[in-house]
Amino acid sequence: MDRFLSRLFRLVAWAPLLLPAALLAAQTLPALDSRALWFSDEIRYANVFENVVHGGKWLVMYLNGVPYPDKPPVYFWFLSTLLPVYKAATPALFMAGAALSALLLLTATLALSRMVARAGREASLGAGLVLVSCFYFIGLAHYSRMDLLFAALITAAHVCLFRAWSRERATGWAVAGFLLAGVATLTKGPLGLALPLAASLGYLAWTGNLRRLLRRDVAVGLGLCLGLLGAWVLAAWLGGERELVEDIFYKQIYRRAVNASHHEQPFWHYLATLPAAWLPWTLVLPALPLGLLARAGFWRGLWQGRRAEEGRGTAYLWSMALTGFVLLSALSTKIIVYLLPLFPALAVLTAKALAGLDQRRTRRLWLLLCGLFAVLAVALPLGNMLHPWPDFEVAGLWWMALASALAAALMWWAARGLGPASGLLVAALAVTAWVQPLVLVTLPSLDAVMSPRAQAGLMGEYADEGYIPVAYKIYSGVYTYYSGHDVEETQDLERIGAVLAAEPRVVVGMQRRHWDQWTHRPASLHLVHEQWIVDRPYVLAVQDAVAPGGPGAGPGMEAQPAPGAAPEAGGIPGAAPEADAAPGARELPGAASEGNATAVGDDAIPPAAGAQAAPLATPEADAPATGNATAP
Repeated sequence: MDRFLSRLFRLVAWAPLLLPAALLAAQTLPALDSRALWFSDEIRYANVFENVVHGGKWLVMYLNGVPYPDKPPVYFWFLSTLLPVYKAATPALFMAGAALSALLLLTATLALSRMVARAGREASLGAGLVLVSCFYFIGLAHYSRMDLLFAALITAAHVCLFRAWSRERATGWAVAGFLLAGVATLTKGPLGLALPLAASLGYLAWTGNLRRLLRRDVAVGLGLCLGLLGAWVLAAWLGGERELVEDIFYKQIYRRAVNASHHEQPFWHYLATLPAAWLPWTLVLPALPLGLLARAGFWRGLWQGRRAEEGRGTAYLWSMALTGFVLLSALSTKIIVYLLPLFPALAVLTAKALAGLDQRRTRRLWLLLCGLFAVLAVALPLGNMLHPWPDFEVAGLWWMALASALAAALMWWAARGLGPASGLLVAALAVTAWVQPLVLVTLPSLDAVMSPRAQAGLMGEYADEGYIPVAYKIYSGVYTYYSGHDVEETQDLERIGAVLAAEPRVVVGMQRRHWDQWTHRPASLHLVHEQWIVDRPYVLAVQDAVAPGGPGAGPGMEAQPAPGAAPEAGGIPGAAPEADAAPGARELPGAASEGNATAVGDDAIPPAAGAQAAPLATPEADAPATGNATAP
């Protein structure tokens, strides 16, 4: 069987992108429209995109009706190319954008293997299979954010710049590399330029060729890159967004680099998270002959051969990985997804290391992968005992456990005689099969606690009826996309009180703990909905009218009990013990006993059926720690 699979591997390697791309398609296409958009990045970026295509905000991004300095525009322009297919800003469009971004990163990784590492077709196929079987990469291919596109552009910049450094003068390659870095910067931020520059400096210093940076083609390329970035900043400035430009340079660049107020982590953070992010291929490390690192001769030979032509591609890959890791660790803000630009280099280096394993070490690797999947097979059914959501059942865990057991059996079989190439092929196929119940059953079941769709849709129903939507101390943009309306967001309870005093009908969203701590809560305000969103419960309350005699009734509403009434029915004040949810209300886990997500009271207005909407602001200091949550 090893001989047959090895021959199949060599046959497929004639078009090394084909099989990894097919596996990526098998992982993503069936699930493009399987779930709602999740808190917090997906719903924010969806509303930003709506402001691009419906509000004409193509140059400066807007969220929830206000300028959004966190992200530049290129990713949203990229998403707009999918509109002829999807027609509207639907969740399927955003999932397709994630899958297409993953394909671009996969393509860039194979270009890195062929044009930088100068690897053959089989080694490049190996790099592609390693990438598409990395758990974290697969997760991001199912999560709508710009990091995959960002990493693809950075990788393409690396390829061009390495080609430039291989010649005494290469204006075309240098210009292409720096312009790609500039476009990457306009996709997510300054790391788009900083990472290629750091890798180039490290590589040229290692090879003793730092003078290469003094050539005119470097000045031309870097000048055009800075000109591109300056043109966008100038256009935003002249367009009247001066405060936004100042915010970008101070808060989004300077503070995130040296004094983060959000996602600040110690310098060793990535030492702990990178091994988890690179699973299952972190397990290659115990299979390597790491004893060589303790030998002086290994390091002496490495130093003496640093200028050898045949090793320069590998040296650049190591420079990408090491300088990128050091640069990211030096920043104050640290999020695991920032590691993604390192993945292409890691994929090529991992495939190269895997191909060099002898039979004994190869068998050890497949046994380690077998053990990993066996642990998952045992642990996954326990998932419903460990999650934080009261009375909520995650679906599909037994299917995932079965898929893990099958993957473990395959890797056990691989350990009985498959070599590096054939075993890698089996591992990639096993991971692709393993991911199917995850993306088709388990992730959609998490909509109830990961997506604000139920509560935001209900807020949108009220807003459609003329209620004023407001929110207190939330992660900005939580309600906007699914409510179909911009929402006034504030951290000032007095402002909430002023709105309630001035408007007869208001709908208010906030975290449950703020509702409970609101000591002077108006008697005219009553709860209609509660839902867990990620790691904490949120509530929705309405005021139907403000009159001397007490709360009146809004359209289609009966008068509601004041919030001072004794708590009943799951702890919601004023709810009758046997009150049924409003017709059509979305019931989420634990509604009956814990109030996880349910419409409260006999007269609650039913939620919107998939209402779509508007823009955001920067994260508030009181936002949940998981504000930048990524795919599991």
